[in-house]
Amino acid sequence: MLLKIRELAEKAQVSVDSIRFYEKKNLLQPTFRADNQYRYYDEDALKKLLFIKHCRDLGIAIHEISSLNELLKHPQQNCHAVNILIEKHLQEVNEKILALQQFQTQLQQLRQSCNQNTTVEHCQIIKTLEHL
Repeated sequence: MLLKIRELAEKAQVSVDSIRFYEKKNLLQPTFRADNQYRYYDEDALKKLLFIKHCRDLGIAIHEISSLNELLKHPQQNCHAVNILIEKHLQEVNEKILALQQFQTQLQQLRQSCNQNTTVEHCQIIKTLEHL
C-alpha cells in the first residue's frame, strides 16, 4: 500500500511540512515520485517517520537521529553508541528537572512572602522582584 504525503502525515500525526523538512535533512525519502511529482510512501517510510517522531518527542536532535539512522543500517553492531546517546539525554532531563524544582521553590517563596490582601504598591512579591 502506498500513501501520498498528506496520508502519511495523517497516519503519523505530523504535518506535511515536517515530512518535507525530514526529507531535506535526508532522514526520510519517498518510496518514489510519480510523473506528476506526487510523493508516495510505503509502510517502511511510515515506520521510519514514526521513529523520527518518537525521537523528536524525546528531544533527540536531528543530527542525532541521523546518527541513529546510520546505526540502523548495521543492525548487528553493538548498541553502545545508542546507550551513550540516551544517557546524555537522561542527564539533560535531570538537569532540567533540577532547574524546574529550583524555580518552583523560588516561586513558592515569593508567593509566601505576600499572603495578605494589600495593594500592588505594598506587595512583597513585587518588592522582591524589583531587587533580585
